[in-house]
Amino acid sequence: MRKFGSRALALANFGLPFAVMALIAGPAHAFQAPAQGDLGYDIYDIVVNKGVKGPLGFVGGVAAFLFGVSRLFSNIMIGIPTIVAAVCLIKADSILQTFGMVV
Repeated sequence: MRKFGSRALALANFGLPFAVMALIAGPAHAFQAPAQGDLGYDIYDIVVNKGVKGPLGFVGGVAAFLFGVSRLFSNIMIGIPTIVAAVCLIKADSILQTFGMVV
């Protein structure tokens, strides 16, 4: 009987915080790009549209991908994260819009 009580207490200590977090959690909303004229639109336009999604972001992503592939054979611990970061840079606008998505 003593073992059952300690297991039940351990389960309650583990499950109770998750239940409380689920009850107080609010809804999540996906990120939306600011419309023209909104506060911060100019900064968003320069950084995202002309930088990350533009030619600079594409060239940077391809260069990082090629660097990662070249390092893959000599040092795999540098090569794989570099390739993953390059793919994230190339698809950054799609990744940014899914940050607030409810799963």
